[in-house]
Amino acid sequence: MKCILNIASFALLITACSPVKQNVRDTKLLGFKYNYCAPNVPYLKQGALSKDTIDLKLTQTNISPRDQLICRILGVSKDIDGLWKLNRAGGKDNTADKVYLRQKISNKILLAQTQLQAVAAELDCEGERADMAATYLDALNSKRNTKLTVGSVILGALTTVATAVISNNGVQNTVGISGGLISAGLGAMTINPKGREVEFEHAHNLLRSIWTEPETNTDYPEFVWEMLHEKKFSNQGNVTLSESVKRRWIQFQFDGKIDPEQEALLFGSGGFYGADDLHTRASMINQLQSSVRSLNQELTGLIGFVANME
Repeated sequence: MKCILNIASFALLITACSPVKQNVRDTKLLGFKYNYCAPNVPYLKQGALSKDTIDLKLTQTNISPRDQLICRILGVSKDIDGLWKLNRAGGKDNTADKVYLRQKISNKILLAQTQLQAVAAELDCEGERADMAATYLDALNSKRNTKLTVGSVILGALTTVATAVISNNGVQNTVGISGGLISAGLGAMTINPKGREVEFEHAHNLLRSIWTEPETNTDYPEFVWEMLHEKKFSNQGNVTLSESVKRRWIQFQFDGKIDPEQEALLFGSGGFYGADDLHTRASMINQLQSSVRSLNQELTGLIGFVANME
């Protein structure tokens, strides 16, 4: 029996980490906790773009329906109409008015672009943060599995040697069975390891609003929110970009159904993440970021239209 205990103790010693290394790891894991990607000032307080209160038709200007929709979201329909009328009137005495309207329209387009870039930057930062934490946990889990594998191999070898040198059949059988069970247990831990976890906070969670579809927007700049929730900006025109992103998450990240515990973790304010959930979060963020960046393409047509208004 003493021999069995010595074998088991040796195997556990092989797989253990030193206290000094453990403290270093815990310090690094704590560094992933706080969300340094969230804006210091909420987007809704950084300068809002107000939609048109009156649905002004701009068909006489030959603007595309898509660009007219953007004008309505930006709140520049009246300015576009005014600039078109000034250009039609001709004359040099209205040059200052035209410059003023162009500048007013350009400022709102610039603010919209800035808001898109700000959200994309936060998503980029959040994706990198999740990837970095996941990669660090992957490395820890890989080292853990390597130690467990080495411990299992050495334990198996020691058990074989012990059974060979012990002459008592009863003790020999006991050592062989015990060593085999311990070795099998170590091997099983490498097949389905729980792995380490890291505390990962995200009180400002841009994924949450896409998933829950709240009636009132609290997380995005109003322009970005409106663009994400306008069906005409999707490829097929029958669902919003927000809904399209959510459908991809359900299909590709959750295989059609999400576990309630995972749902609370990913779309809440954070908690203890394993490497797999961090990889999932990073993938979801990257998908959303791509959709947000694509909205810049929608502004290109409007910029060109305004530039060519003479």
